[in-house]
Amino acid sequence: MKRRASPSLPGIVVLGLAACTAPGLGPLTYDQPPGETSTSAASGASDGAPPTTDEPVPTTGTTGEPSDPSTAGSGSTGETGSTTADAPLAPPAIVENILGPDPLEQPGPVVAQIGTAYAEGVRMQIDGGPAIELGPAGDDQFQGEIAVHTALDNGPHLATFVAWRDELESEPLEIPFTVALPPPGSELFWEGDNAIGKGTVVALAVTPKPELIELGTYYPQGQARCYLRRRDLDGTWGAGDLFEVKPGLPCSAIDLAVDDQGALHVLVDKLEDGELRWWLGKFDAWAGDPTNVGSGVVGDVARALALADDRLAVCGTKPDGKLATAAVWLFIAGEPGKNLTYDYVPDTDPPVLIGFNEAPNDCGFVNEHLLVTGELRGWHDKDTIRVRQFLLDIHASDESPVWRVAPPDSGSQSGGRVLAVDAGGRAMTGGYFCGDPCEHTSELRMFSDSGSQVWQRSLDPLLADPRALAWHPAGYVVFVAARDGPQGSTSFFAEAWFPLEAKPLWSYDHQDALAVHTPTALAIGPYGQIYAGGMTAGGYPAVAFIAP
Repeated sequence: MKRRASPSLPGIVVLGLAACTAPGLGPLTYDQPPGETSTSAASGASDGAPPTTDEPVPTTGTTGEPSDPSTAGSGSTGETGSTTADAPLAPPAIVENILGPDPLEQPGPVVAQIGTAYAEGVRMQIDGGPAIELGPAGDDQFQGEIAVHTALDNGPHLATFVAWRDELESEPLEIPFTVALPPPGSELFWEGDNAIGKGTVVALAVTPKPELIELGTYYPQGQARCYLRRRDLDGTWGAGDLFEVKPGLPCSAIDLAVDDQGALHVLVDKLEDGELRWWLGKFDAWAGDPTNVGSGVVGDVARALALADDRLAVCGTKPDGKLATAAVWLFIAGEPGKNLTYDYVPDTDPPVLIGFNEAPNDCGFVNEHLLVTGELRGWHDKDTIRVRQFLLDIHASDESPVWRVAPPDSGSQSGGRVLAVDAGGRAMTGGYFCGDPCEHTSELRMFSDSGSQVWQRSLDPLLADPRALAWHPAGYVVFVAARDGPQGSTSFFAEAWFPLEAKPLWSYDHQDALAVHTPTALAIGPYGQIYAGGMTAGGYPAVAFIAP
C-alpha cells in the first residue's frame, strides 16, 4: 500500500463548519471539526473546538486586503445578504482573510476565516487538491480548518480560496502557510516521578473537552488501589485531578473508554468481602458517584473493554472445568446485559475431542461486528499441544462467531495481544510468533474488512510483545512495548508503521536509568497527538507525549 493515497496531504484534513462538500471531492477527508461532531472514543466530541497552540493570526501581506477593488464591487462586508439584491450584477469577491497560526508548530488546526461580498459560499483547496466548501460563520463570513496530524507534512503549502454565487466565481486568493511540527518520534513531554508513589498507567483516553485521562494502579500504604487522573494536553495536572475508583478496596486497573458525551467507562478488578470480581462502572462527572454497569462472578476474568456508540463489551474468559472459554459481556443502552460464551471446535476429521483453552486479550467494534484477538491453546497439530493466535468475529445481529486461527507460517506457535480497528474496518493486531520451544518474536498482522490476513511483519527481536496499539489519522499504526537493554534493563519504546512497508516510519525510546521500563497504554488526540503511558524506573507511573 502506498503511503500517500492522493496528491493531497495524508495528514492534512480540511474541516468545514457546515456539512456540505463541493462536487468532485476526492481523497481528502471532510468532516466537521472536533468540537462540532463526534469521532472516536479517544478523541470524542466537544461543545467547542479544541484549543490550538496559538490564536489564528494574519498571514503577512494578505490579511484584510481586498482581492481586487474592481472585482469587489460596491458595498461593504458588514452588509447582510441583501447586497446581492442591491447589486445583482456584482461578482462575488473576497475582501478579507485570516489564515493561521503560521507557521504551525504543534499538531492542531490552521484556521481559515474569509470575509466576502456578494457571495453565497467559499471553496478552499490545499496544494491543488479537492475543493472543500467552508461553513458560514456570520454575515458574509466563512470559516474552516486545515487539521495537520503529522510532521510528515512539514514544509510550505498553499491554500486557495474562491468565493462563489450561483455560477459566478471570484478571482482565486492564494495564501501560503508553513507546517513546522517537531520531528516524528521526538519526545514532547515526559513525566515519571514519585508524585503519587509507585504504580502503573494501565490505560489512556482523550475526552471531548479535550483532556487526557489515565487509569492506573498505585499502592498507597502498600495497598493496591485504582485511580483516575486527568491532565491538560500539555501534561499538567493539579489538586483535584486524581481520585480513587473504588476507595478503600483492593483494586487492579484493566481498561478505560470515553464516550462522545465525555463519560468515563472504567473496567477494574476489585476485591470485596473476600471475593475477586471484575467491575464496570460509568462516571458521568469527574470524581462523582459511578453508575454500576455490570460485574462478573468469581472465576470470571476480564481482559479488555470495547466501546462503540451505545454498545459496550467486556472481553475475557469464564472457567470451563480445567480450561477457560472465551466470553463476552455485552451492554447495550436500554437493554439488559448479556453474557455470551464461545468455545472453539476445529473443523477436522476425525474431530478433536479434547477442548481448547481460549484466552482473549483484546477486542474492538467495527460496524456491526465485535472482533476479539487472543491465544488458542490445544491440539492444533496431532503431535503436540501448541498455541495459535485467533481472531474471533462476532456479528451483532445473531451473535454468531467466525473463528480465524493463524496458520503455522512464520512459526509453529503465535498469539494476539492487542487489537486496533480503523474507520475502514481494517484490523491490526500486535502479538508474537515462535517455534518449539517458544521464544517470542513480536509482530504485527493486518486483516482486511473481510477478515483475511493481508500483511504480517516481524519486529525488532529485542522487543517484548506489544502492549498497546492504535491507528493514527495519518494512516499509520503505533504500538508500545518494552525493549531489552543492558544489564537486565528495558526501555520505554514506541514505533510507527505504515501497512505493507518493510521499515518503520519512526521509533521512540526512553530510559531514565538501567532499570525496568514498561509501556502499557496508548491514546491518540484529536489532532494526531500521541500519548503513551506505563511504568518507569523505580516502579513509578510514567506518561510520554510523542510527536506524530
